[in-house]
Amino acid sequence: MDRELKSKTMLVNCQSEPKSKNGFRKMYLAAVAALSFAIAAGMVCGYSASATANMKRKSSPVRPSLEETAWIGSIMALGAVLGGIVASWLCNKLGRKGTLMISSIPFLIGWVFIAYADKLVYIYIGRFITGSCVGIVCVTTPPYLIEISTPDVRGLLGSSFQLFVVGGVLIVNGLGATLSWEWLAIPSSAFVIFAMLAMLFVPESPRWLIGKGGYQEAVSAVKFLQGDYVDASAECVGIDEDLRNQPKGSISLKELLKPDALIPALLAFGLVFFQQTTGSNAILFYTVDIFSAAGSKNANMSTIIIDAVLVIATAISSGLMDKAGRKTLLIISGVGMAVSLFALGTYDQISESNPAIKTDYNWVPLASLVIYITAFSFGFGPIPWLMMAEMTPLRTRSVICGAATALCWTFVFIITKTFQALEVSIHDYGAYFVYAGFSVLSVIFTIFFLPETKGKQGEEIQQLFLNYCNRKKSSEKYDEMS
Repeated sequence: MDRELKSKTMLVNCQSEPKSKNGFRKMYLAAVAALSFAIAAGMVCGYSASATANMKRKSSPVRPSLEETAWIGSIMALGAVLGGIVASWLCNKLGRKGTLMISSIPFLIGWVFIAYADKLVYIYIGRFITGSCVGIVCVTTPPYLIEISTPDVRGLLGSSFQLFVVGGVLIVNGLGATLSWEWLAIPSSAFVIFAMLAMLFVPESPRWLIGKGGYQEAVSAVKFLQGDYVDASAECVGIDEDLRNQPKGSISLKELLKPDALIPALLAFGLVFFQQTTGSNAILFYTVDIFSAAGSKNANMSTIIIDAVLVIATAISSGLMDKAGRKTLLIISGVGMAVSLFALGTYDQISESNPAIKTDYNWVPLASLVIYITAFSFGFGPIPWLMMAEMTPLRTRSVICGAATALCWTFVFIITKTFQALEVSIHDYGAYFVYAGFSVLSVIFTIFFLPETKGKQGEEIQQLFLNYCNRKKSSEKYDEMS
């Protein structure tokens, strides 16, 4: 039976599908399974904050210098760049579920290198390998969440990726308060095993299945995910028609330069640029050191508080995503980060000449970073991952998301590797003022360049970019005629 006949058969069958919306939507279970890998990725990202501080103890088999500490924090990002590039190919070949499952193997290998490291080079290798898995997870999980969800909850599930990442950061830093850096790798690897087992029981993305000719598997997947909430056969017919309208074969450069691919790609690149240049990962990677330098009495506890705020604020943001809209939250996020970083920079600059400030106002660093993390979590934390997946066409999604993820982790490497150098050259306050400046620029970028995607189908979003291009061409023709 050829493709056309299968589509017609499903179209006929859809008339007998139940129209009730009372079934339990296992979509949420599938989302939690995929998001377990986001927690595993967050544990990799947050590991260096408490682990590098613990490596300073006398009994540690590895005691890195300041420069080596910077490499422990940043080399993970280099691995993520590679992972982001490889993931776009894996997603198309193995599917979203298959890619996440296969990533668990190098995940475990990387944590074993770290757990049993007696030389610095083994920590570097482990961080690079686990970092590459983080890149794979960042490319694979958001599209999976978008493709298994319906428009009414797409913002909630899509933005949950960042929520579960920061949940992983909180878990690993909470454990890091009591575990040595060697033992901290053990629960981190155990969670990877949990994520892999959870993913065994959920289906592949229906869109990917239909794209590979698995129509019956796709219908079964939709029934599993949505229960009676949607007409599974009709849903698959719609997906099939959408896919048949898209070009076939390998993706060419000409396709990537079309407005509905190029414009969202550039916007995705802009989002990840500001996500990192506003200093988020520099602060998260070196939170313990930042509080220690600022004169906080209990740097580890302050770090845990910041991580808890990160989780709570991201959870609130996920609930607001489909109500307030993406642009509103991004603007609030940029303004909040700019104000808090400027306050922290001012405090640090004044305390340089007046050390008594650190005694009398030692609450300022914690308060400033709580506001910063809250603002980041409301917008530039979760939204770039959501919008890069929902703005891009399915055909070019893996390529664009892979490129954006690779670019994102390139920025992570640059920011985390240069943070300590910035502290030395322009002082701590100088680094905070630089990040505050980028926060202001992020607000300008959001207001003048980003479209609002709340509540829109993928086809509607892509039409926005095509309409923009057509309006521009019409305007140019009008100018020529006049």
